Amino acid sequence: MKSSKLHLNIIITVVISYILIKLIDSYQYFFSVINLLLSLLTPFVIAFILAYIFNPIISFLEDKLKLKRILSLCITYGLIFILLVSFVLFTAPTIISSLADIVSQFPLYASKTQDFVIELGNSLKNVDPSTLKDYGDKIMAAMPEISNLLIGYIGQIFNTTFSVTKFIVQFILAFIICFYILLEKESFLSFSKKVLYVSLGKKYGDFLLDVGRTLNSNIGKYFTGKILDSFIVGLLSMVGLYFLKSKYALLFGTLMFFFNLIPYFGPVLGMAPVVIINLFYNPSVALFSLAYLVLVQQIEVAVIEPKIVGGQLGLSPFLTILAVTVGGGFFGIPGMILSVPIIGVIKIYLVEFIEYKHKSLNNDSDINIDIDIDINS
Repeated sequence: MKSSKLHLNIIITVVISYILIKLIDSYQYFFSVINLLLSLLTPFVIAFILAYIFNPIISFLEDKLKLKRILSLCITYGLIFILLVSFVLFTAPTIISSLADIVSQFPLYASKTQDFVIELGNSLKNVDPSTLKDYGDKIMAAMPEISNLLIGYIGQIFNTTFSVTKFIVQFILAFIICFYILLEKESFLSFSKKVLYVSLGKKYGDFLLDVGRTLNSNIGKYFTGKILDSFIVGLLSMVGLYFLKSKYALLFGTLMFFFNLIPYFGPVLGMAPVVIINLFYNPSVALFSLAYLVLVQQIEVAVIEPKIVGGQLGLSPFLTILAVTVGGGFFGIPGMILSVPIIGVIKIYLVEFIEYKHKSLNNDSDINIDIDIDINS
């Protein structure tokens, strides 16, 4: 009996070792399969995001107006369709025109940048040339690495998200998936609950259901609140930039809305084009625009976000940046947005587990102390 168990353990060890060796030898194929799997899952990620956006509207129509689910879904999708058509007819042409104008002005931007560099060089003629050369060499040596890092990382995120044809197909598919998620959410949840209990038992099934409820609550509250919060920031940005005579106020306000959905990195990425583009036309407008956008962000952090989003799930800046970085690397912009509430839920259970283990250790030490006292007495 012992020899048969030994032979079985040897066989399992050999098989696992062989699989690991093959994975290491063909790691490129292995990672390409993972990338393909993540790409296939992206429409489902977008669908769940849309479900969280649409669910409050559907719940309102069902609870307050006593409409059936299918009718509530049709009304919600009809409203979304009207909003999208209105956006395309009234807003998209201005945004597209602004983007086309920015692209057409690139030669002007390059010329003005060149003039600025020449003027800067003339103003530094009195500085020690060797000192300038040393600093210049250091900067030039570091630039390729910095630019490759930034371009590679940002390019990875935007390529993951904004391959135009791929994104359109994924978005349409996500709308269809979202429709069926919302239409059959009760039966889907009931079936999932049965599968959990059958496969994992009641103890672990209850735990996973509790995790799912916590995740659902955190994502729902965070994401719907964040969208409303970002809409207010985008609207305030657009109106303020318009009155400050900023170029492309509508385009920049729209950018601020989308980028504000991304914690920490988003507002900075949204402000950068506003300042850079306006510098070429009117530096004072660029400066006032920057000051105004920073003021809007401070108001958002101090007043709007705590009231609407609330609490930020208790995540430290380190964990938030880690979540955004990992989520963006795998799923692009949707991953950057969803990663924060997911990490928040993981933190909740991790802290509870550590506290439980810590109390268990303290209780064990108390028991040992009591035993020692009894023995000594």
